[in-house]
Amino acid sequence: MKVMLAKAVSCFGALVFSGLLLAPAGAAETQTARAIVKANAKATISVFLTARVSQLPFRAGQSFARGSVIIGFDCARYLAELRAKKAILSARSQELAINNRLLRFGAIGASEVAVSRSRMQEAKALVEVQEALVKQCVIEAPYDGRVVERLINENETPGPNQPLIKIVDTSKPELELIVPSNWLVWLNTGTPFSFKVDETGKVLKAKISRLGAVVDAVSQTIKVTGEFSGEQKNSVLPGMSGTATFAFSGS
Repeated sequence: MKVMLAKAVSCFGALVFSGLLLAPAGAAETQTARAIVKANAKATISVFLTARVSQLPFRAGQSFARGSVIIGFDCARYLAELRAKKAILSARSQELAINNRLLRFGAIGASEVAVSRSRMQEAKALVEVQEALVKQCVIEAPYDGRVVERLINENETPGPNQPLIKIVDTSKPELELIVPSNWLVWLNTGTPFSFKVDETGKVLKAKISRLGAVVDAVSQTIKVTGEFSGEQKNSVLPGMSGTATFAFSGS
């Protein structure tokens, strides 16, 4: 009797070890993967003009709203040059108008009118170039975000194309995951999951927003992107990492 009982226990253990004992139908199963929080956009701001920084209101780590002035320059010289070039354009336009009237009376030739028109077009182009420079005198935030790093200080005069400030979009952070490609059997756009943040311990709700375009043939993995539900995006910062847990019902 003892021998038979021992054999039964041994067989039971072998079944458990080999995974032949299946979970009951409908039992909850989970799969986990590492994930990292990514910013939707980031930028290093620079400009073409050379002028003194007159406004630099946000420090590293501070938040700003879309449309806020993040850098302002003292552009008195550029504005004066714009007024001068507009005056030249006005004079060239009047010259062209006068020459067109003279042409109708036969007082001048068509070639002189063509030269006047070219001068007017040149003056117009110079005004447009100057207007483009003046537009850079005030840099507005392209999105809601935070300052990563200031690379210049107020009252300094940076050179053309010198990096001035680094910013990051915090309005819609995303989650980047690399998962086994065989998960595509059940993983789809809209699949919900929870994300436990390593840095804070918080558990946030998220869902898959995009599937990668290709599968890595060597590792047999695919990159997928997730998005946070509701206002939970405000609980994370770009660069944070954690564990994504997918729960689903077994068959």
